[in-house]
Amino acid sequence: MSWAVLMVDEAHRLKNDDSLLYKTLKEFDTNHRLLITGTPLQNSLKELWALLHFIMPQKFDNWEIFEKEHDNSASKGYAKLHRQLEPYILRRVKKDVEKSLPAKVEQILRVEMTSLQKQYYRWILSKNYSALRKGVRGSPSTFLNIVIELKKCCNHAYLIKPPENEIKTDDYLQQLIRGSGKLLLLDKLLVRLRETGHRVLIFSQMVRMLDILAEYLQYRHFPFQRLDGGIKGEMRKQALDHFNAENSPDFCFLLSTRAGGLGINLATADTVIIFDSDWNPQNDLQAQARAHRIGQKNQVNIYRLVTKSSVEENIVERAKQKMVLDHLVIQRMDTTGRTVLDKKSTSSTTPFNKEELTAILKFGTEELFKDEEDGDEEPVCDIDEILRRAETRDEGSSTVGDE
Repeated sequence: MSWAVLMVDEAHRLKNDDSLLYKTLKEFDTNHRLLITGTPLQNSLKELWALLHFIMPQKFDNWEIFEKEHDNSASKGYAKLHRQLEPYILRRVKKDVEKSLPAKVEQILRVEMTSLQKQYYRWILSKNYSALRKGVRGSPSTFLNIVIELKKCCNHAYLIKPPENEIKTDDYLQQLIRGSGKLLLLDKLLVRLRETGHRVLIFSQMVRMLDILAEYLQYRHFPFQRLDGGIKGEMRKQALDHFNAENSPDFCFLLSTRAGGLGINLATADTVIIFDSDWNPQNDLQAQARAHRIGQKNQVNIYRLVTKSSVEENIVERAKQKMVLDHLVIQRMDTTGRTVLDKKSTSSTTPFNKEELTAILKFGTEELFKDEEDGDEEPVCDIDEILRRAETRDEGSSTVGDE
């Protein structure tokens, strides 16, 4: 069967030309093809080439030739690539069609680990000492697994070792909160947001962390909805409709960054909390766009929670430094998206090379083990002081998710 037009929304799903979706859609006999995406480039030029190849396989027929043609573009400002792409990319940002869209303000809130988290963090490093001492001679996959364990510890101590006592005592809520420096801050932040009439989206990459947050919200009697990869079809629609309904009692919406970061409208919320940052900043920015979109009446405040002196803080800093390729290729040409990896990288699952992973793992360890000698103290979570010292970014200019 022949089709006049094939239109693909969220077209960055076609960034891998070897995926089943890509191969299946490519078989369609079509006269015209249109791709719609807010992030045409996420991790590498090859992903951009895959989209171009999908639209015009005759013109962009070979990745190796395309790569060779633009191999030294970084040093020349990508001008040649811009000229090649401009006839095929049309960009529209929210500010072009909605002049009154409110501002989006992001704050990075750095928190201390609790004493339990520090204890588990040191334990993870100590038990992996033989692997870590190999440095750059070690295995990248081993390093990555250690980083993931440490990221879990940064979220909540119970992700490393769940509580042994199944019986929930009267002080269980306080035990739950004291298991995470982030949850200590979140608890104070949510109480304040609730009192001032805000509605909140909370994103995490980890489904088990969403379980802990759901338990916390239940104990706090904060009404909420939840959406992750395991919630499909009608239940997903019901959760969205219930949250967005007029006079909805829901205060929070828990979402996994990947499942809840695309294709849904939650502009009835005006606050986004990134509980843990994704490897790829694109995914967090897409998550923010669930609230900061056409239809939003209020300023959107983004709070990104980051554990001080940990792998997490180092990863966030490196991700900011690496969000350059798309800015050069797409934004300067007048089309948007931002990101992390170098030009030759093709994988977003291993976002750092071996040298970077070893540096990430070392970050903050000296201070952590010094604390052990001095004796761990529970952090004083002064929300006003944390907000005052927050790194703030007021985004008046267009960014990913604005398309």
